[in-house]
Order: sequence, then structure tokens, then C-alpha cells
Amino acid sequence: MIISKNTFEEGQTLTADLCLIGSGPAAISIALSLENTPLRVLVLTGGGWTETLANQDLYRGVVPQAGTHEPLEENRRRQFGGSSAAWGGRCIPFEPLDFKPRAWVPDSGWPITYEELLPYYHKAADVCQIGRFEFDGHQAFPSGQREILAGMDSEELTSGPLERWSPPVHFAKTYQGILENSRNIQVLLDAHVLSLETEDDHSTTVGHVRVRMEGRELRVKARQFVLATGGIENARLLLASTSARFPTGLGNQHDNVGRYYMAHICGVYTDIRLHDNKKLQADFERDAGGVYCRRRWWIPEPAQENHQLLNTIFFLYHAKNENGHRDVLFSSRFVAKSLLFILSQGRKSMSRGVQQARQQLPALREHLANILSNGLTEIPDLVRLGLKRMAKRRVPYLLPSRRNPYWGLYIQAEQAPNRESRICLSETEKDAFGMPRAEVKLAFLESDVESVVQAHKLFVERFKALDLGEINCEEADLRDHIRKHIASFNSSAHHIGTTRMSEDPRTGVVDKHAKVHGLDNLYVAGSSVFPTGGHANPTLTIVAHALLLADHLKAEALTPVREAQLVG
Repeated sequence: MIISKNTFEEGQTLTADLCLIGSGPAAISIALSLENTPLRVLVLTGGGWTETLANQDLYRGVVPQAGTHEPLEENRRRQFGGSSAAWGGRCIPFEPLDFKPRAWVPDSGWPITYEELLPYYHKAADVCQIGRFEFDGHQAFPSGQREILAGMDSEELTSGPLERWSPPVHFAKTYQGILENSRNIQVLLDAHVLSLETEDDHSTTVGHVRVRMEGRELRVKARQFVLATGGIENARLLLASTSARFPTGLGNQHDNVGRYYMAHICGVYTDIRLHDNKKLQADFERDAGGVYCRRRWWIPEPAQENHQLLNTIFFLYHAKNENGHRDVLFSSRFVAKSLLFILSQGRKSMSRGVQQARQQLPALREHLANILSNGLTEIPDLVRLGLKRMAKRRVPYLLPSRRNPYWGLYIQAEQAPNRESRICLSETEKDAFGMPRAEVKLAFLESDVESVVQAHKLFVERFKALDLGEINCEEADLRDHIRKHIASFNSSAHHIGTTRMSEDPRTGVVDKHAKVHGLDNLYVAGSSVFPTGGHANPTLTIVAHALLLADHLKAEALTPVREAQLVG
């Protein structure tokens, strides 16, 4: 059942076996796994079907050093469905080595293995609607071209791995029918959790959560609680929930909550001009089920160890040059995105819209001229791509035109765990409910920069040795580009590591079952529990781990019921 209207009384207490705090991919995946069980499940969404300005403002935070992180409300969605409301759909599993301790990556290693998570990856593929769990391009497309670029594959670089694309799934809308018709699940829209409260000041059991819903404060009591509000908000809620036993926040006995905040270093730092585009396989491929897939280069584990690299992938994208080297598809995308941005600013303030229009006008003129002068030959491709973008399972994004010789080499690289990179609470800023706002202090290590430099070096040396075309990548310039990039960073909504998993309470916030250290009945779901971030977009692993957690919760919650039935 989905409850969209508050019919509760001020101070009323609601009860459940399990309370899920959050409504993004993690929370909804757990709810789906618990549907049609004896457990009474209550889901607190923190938003409605669409994001309002008031709810968006609840996610506004503090970035003390301007530009070092995007505004905290920019890449998050305070609504039913969470970040899946704006999800692009890219699905990539973590690699087996991501779960292992790596001597060259301090604080690496998970307390669970890839093999433990693998069955849940298969289930997550169904939930995310990406077809079968098959990420080997040679297996998925046995008759297709073996390499992205003929001759490039080696022991240090392989283009067999795939990424698979969800339609994309908006978790709230896609699974609305199941949740609406469920007999054991209740979803409360616009139910905002203010704090998690222990049974008394010295208790290790969460007794209830305080909830604000349409101007009234409620209580929700449950036997088990799962915090699944995202990498930033999970830490914020734990830090804001204090008692005499936990004066610095729940699970924060060793000052670990909010620490080890990670994202991915990604972007185009160098361009490629090929001698022969016919040797290239950079397009999206579709499997038998119509799922869009794409190849990427990956540096295998032995090469990562040999070169002391963090986990890294490359793929081909639009050139980094501001005009896209005259690519008509690039210009079309630029014009469309610019106009949408101007309109969005205009909706907030007419003066802001006019100001943005003036700033964008010179570039818009240039790109419109490029479309008019060079675009006739691209019209058929533009029409086909437009139709694919409107389909239910849409083409993920526009790639450079085949007629354009330039490509950008896009990298997505792991950020090393760093205890000094953190989310904390603002000492001065509070939201409309009086909760301290989140404050972000994202920090990088020298190894983050050097790993990206050395990964490029492997690619460039191989490319040049084969004389496949032009590639200009000077090490000093590259290092300078990366430093500028991390000085004005955007996380792309990859918020990882702030409640990391460890069997040792001194080095983590939750144990291998995602239960908060020092508490009896509080669990955390989402990428905040990941000890390392790998190279992969986190959503598929978020869903897989949430399904693993759901099975553990079922076993824990139903054991007393089964024992009572046996005794009876």
C-alpha cells in the first residue's frame, strides 16, 4: 500500500517488523525481496512522486572550499525512487579484485567476497532489467568484433568487458504496482526521518524514529531498522542521532561515520584521431533481449598490481575540445542541453534565465552554425537517434558521428580510501526541520592522481606502438588536467564509503551483515557501506548487496517465528 495523504494524528506511533528509511534502489530492492512475507514492512520515503523545491532544499549542504564538490542537492533526488529518478542506467558489476585486500591499496578489502555476492548480482540484473548477468563481450556477442580497436588488446589492456544499460528503471514508478498492491508493505510518501532514537540514553537498541509528515510529527517503532538514504544522507542521519551512550552519533564510537568518502575520477583528458575508423567497434550493441551494451577497456588485475594502479576503465566518448572538433552530434547535444539549462534557470528566476542566455549565446551561435553548415549529411542519423532516445529502452547517449575522426578517451578510475575525505555535520547551517546540514570535505591522495597518469601511459604507449593514429598526451599536461579536475570536482552522484563495512569496529561502521557496530537492530544499505569504490558505477552493486541484506534480514526476523511454531 502507498499512502500519499497524512491521515495520522500528531504524536501517533506506527509499528512494523521492519522500517526502511529511504526509497531509492537499495530500499525498494529490499522491500521487493520482503514482499509477500509475514513481515510487516514500513517504507519512509522522504519525498513524494516528484521532487519539490522544499524537499530539494533539505539536501542542500555546505562545501567549505568552494568548487571542491558540486552543491550537495545537485546530484541527489529527495523523492520516491531516490536517485533512480535521474539515473542514466549504466550497470557494471564490481570486479572480484575489488573485494580482496590489495597490498598497493591501503584500507582495501571487504569482509564479504565476490562469490558471496554473485548470486545476488544475477537477481539484481532482473531488478534493473538488464537481461542476463553477462559482462563478457566475447560471450555475449560471440560473432561480434573481438576488440574495440583491432590490435590494442594485450596482457595489460583488454576490451572484453561490457557495460549493460537499464531502460533505465525508475524504481518507484516501475515497481509501483507491486508496492501499491502489497499486503505486508506500506509506503509513506513525504515522510521525513529526523532522527533515530535508542530505547533509552544507554540502550544499544533503536526503539523508534522521529518522522515529520505534512506538518505532524510521528513515531515509527520496529524490531529492525534499515537506513538506506544514500551515501551522504546515511552518514548525516547517523551523526545527527545521538544519546548518552552515543554522544557523537550512532555507530560513531571510533569516529568513522562519514569518513572514507569516495567517488570516481572520470572525464576526457586526451583525444584520439584514428587513421582508420573502420577498425573501430565503439557503438552500442544490442543483445537478443534488446539490452544496450558497450565495450570498454579494462586493466586486468596482474597489470594493476604490477603498476600499482587503482581499478580503472577507458572507453571512447566525445572529444574534450570545447567545439567537439566540429562534430555535428556534439553540437546538437550542446544546443539541446544549453537550451534546457536556460529554461530551467528561467523557471527559477527570469533574470537568471536571461543572464544564462547571454552567457551561452556565443557558443550557441557557433554550434548552430555548425549544425546548419555540416548537418545535412547527419540528418538521417539524428532522426534515428532521436527515435531511439524516445523508445522505452532508449539508446543511452549520443556517440560521436562515424564521420568525425576525433574521439575522446574517457577514463573512470577508482578513488583510494582516505580517512580524511569525509561527510560531517555543519556547526552553523540547519535545514527547515532543524537538522544540521551535511558538510563535505572531499580529499584526494597523490596515488589517485598518479594512478590515472600511469593508466593513460599504458594506453598511450600501446596506441603509439601500433601506429593507430594521433594521440597527444603529455604527462605534465595530463597531471595538470587531473589536478584541475579534482580541484573543481563533481561526484556524478557516486557517493561511496561513508559508513564502510568492516568486521573491526575500529576501522568501519557496519559489520559484514551491514549491521551498525554497537547496535542490535540497525542496518545500513547502499554504497556508503562499500569499503572501496572500484571503477564501476555503484547502482548494480547497491541492488545486489541490498538483496543479500534482505535475505539476512528475513532469516533474522523469521527465526523467532519459526521457533515459536515448532514449540507450539
